[in-house]
Amino acid sequence: MTTIRINLLPVRQVKKREMGRQFLVLVAGALIISGAGNYYWYASRDGVRERHQEQVTETQRRIDTLEKQIGEVNELKKRKKEVVDKLAILDKLKKQRNGPVKMLDALSSAIPKKVFVSDFDEKASAVRIVGTGESHEDVSEFMHGLSNIVWTPKGIGRVVERKRDARTVRIELLSAEGSIEDFEAKDLSNFFTGVELKTSEQFDNKGKPNVKFELGMTANYAT
Repeated sequence: MTTIRINLLPVRQVKKREMGRQFLVLVAGALIISGAGNYYWYASRDGVRERHQEQVTETQRRIDTLEKQIGEVNELKKRKKEVVDKLAILDKLKKQRNGPVKMLDALSSAIPKKVFVSDFDEKASAVRIVGTGESHEDVSEFMHGLSNIVWTPKGIGRVVERKRDARTVRIELLSAEGSIEDFEAKDLSNFFTGVELKTSEQFDNKGKPNVKFELGMTANYAT
């Protein structure tokens, strides 16, 4: 009987080669897919980064524009302040120039008959008055008179009548005409403020008691 032998080695080698090729194809495919996925992911991230960068650039551009506008506004405010300060200085000089004349008008209308002013001093609107009166009541009347000298829309005036809770005050204008008018209380301001009795001393004047006094106050030259 004859035995037939078949050599299967070439078939196995062919199968191994085939399987090797398939494995290589799978690996290559996986690498290609992975590479494509990575490329797509990096491309998408790069697009996001570029959009973010564009947003940052645009935001910075707006910030630069706003800072420029703010700088222009600050410069305008600075120039405005300089102009206001210069006008204030000019106004102050004008008031100082007219101040002494107006103060003499105010004082002359406030001094009672029995009060005599012996010394007067004014520095930077701070006023000091030294004088004598026949009594403490005369000094008090003088202080009251100083407090009643007011600014009105028509110039300096003296309070003639002021009723409690009334909206208007009766004023005698210290002008050439010397007319008496009613003004809204809100439109008036005191010429002398902070009228204060600094010292008060009684003395004998030829057998009669007199009072020597010193007053301090602030003059308001503003109209």
